[in-house]
Amino acid sequence: MSEFENVFRKACLIQLSTSTWMGSKMLDQSHMTKVSSNSEWLRGRKFLINPELLGPLHTSNHQARDLVKQYSLPFPITSLYMIPTESLAFVDERLNYQKEKFLEKVDAFVGTYDLAREEAKRHLGDLFNEADYPMDIRSKFKFEWRFLALDIPGKGVILSPEIFEREKQKFESMMSEARDMAAVALREEFAEIVNGLVDKLSKDNGQTKTIKSSMFNKLHEFLADLTTRNIFDDEKLKELAAIAQDTISGISPYGLNYNTQMKDKIKTAMTTLKEAINDSIEDLPKRKIRLALAA
Repeated sequence: MSEFENVFRKACLIQLSTSTWMGSKMLDQSHMTKVSSNSEWLRGRKFLINPELLGPLHTSNHQARDLVKQYSLPFPITSLYMIPTESLAFVDERLNYQKEKFLEKVDAFVGTYDLAREEAKRHLGDLFNEADYPMDIRSKFKFEWRFLALDIPGKGVILSPEIFEREKQKFESMMSEARDMAAVALREEFAEIVNGLVDKLSKDNGQTKTIKSSMFNKLHEFLADLTTRNIFDDEKLKELAAIAQDTISGISPYGLNYNTQMKDKIKTAMTTLKEAINDSIEDLPKRKIRLALAA
């Protein structure tokens, strides 16, 4: 039985694919002499339309990717993220909503496409080329996602015993890497939240900062979601989270403004916790972690 078999019931993979027409094209070298230094349409590339028209669509794409990242963990295969099963329905619902908004923006863009092309013709002059503009512009926009089940490769009738064993070992190695990446991602997020809280509890140029309830919100949210997001049962992370929970349990942020002693006590405890989290990150194996590849 695989050590990761329990993970297969806790999470699956999500792949989000979004694309938007670039609306620009590299200039041919022979045309570079025509580029004016003060041109807003020619900068080594030529804008085929006013780039501001595509801004809302790029924003939708970024929002969708931020949503997926918020509710998932990194995975060693580019463009794939590991998402807890408890978050599947919510993320799917939000992506459906964002896709609906994205398509509305596509409709709006398509409605202005002809006018935008005429505007480009006026600005580009001799560099305007009708062939640069897709006839079916709607086909240049995409917003799709799919969920993929996690499981060890099956023997079936296709794989020979030798190939099956090799693929199984590769899969186990990939899951080990996913575990390390998840540990780094969650611990770094935890460290950032605690560090921010310590900063807010500190004095600014000798002046005491006013403590607000919102200062603790991110920490409360992280601790509440950890049960779902800690797919690999990171015991060290659970231990540190328990310390944070005990530290802020029953604490009134508003009341700290009138209790300097308690405020200093919380700050000291959070500073110690921040150092412990940072130490836990340093203790993680470095040989496999490739977060940049999964971003």
